[in-house]
Amino acid sequence: MGLTTVSATNWAAERIFQELTHTDMDVRQTFGRGEVSLVHLETPPHLFGRTVNHLNVHGEVMVISITRNEQAFIPIIGTEFQEGDVLNLVVLSSAMDRLEEMLGLERR
Repeated sequence: MGLTTVSATNWAAERIFQELTHTDMDVRQTFGRGEVSLVHLETPPHLFGRTVNHLNVHGEVMVISITRNEQAFIPIIGTEFQEGDVLNLVVLSSAMDRLEEMLGLERR
C-alpha cells in the first residue's frame, strides 16, 4: 500500500506559508498549484471612500465581488468601498505581500 497524494509538496508548502503569514486574509480557495488564491476579507477602514481601482493591480490582484448589506455584486472600477463591505479578491501568490501592504495589514 502506498500513500495517496492529495497535493503537490510545493502547493502544500505555499498554503501553509499563506496561512501562517497572511492571517488577516481568509484564503478560501486556491487554483492551479496554488498560484492564484481567492481571498475573503472585510474592508479595512482606511479604504472607506476609496475605489476598487485602488486595489486592482493588472494581472496580480482583482476585486471580484463585494457583499454590502447582505447583497453581493460585481464591482466596477469606480465602486467605492464602504464600512461593512466584505470583499472577495483573486490574487497571485507572488502578490500576497503587495496586497497585504495595500490593505495595511501587519504580519503576525
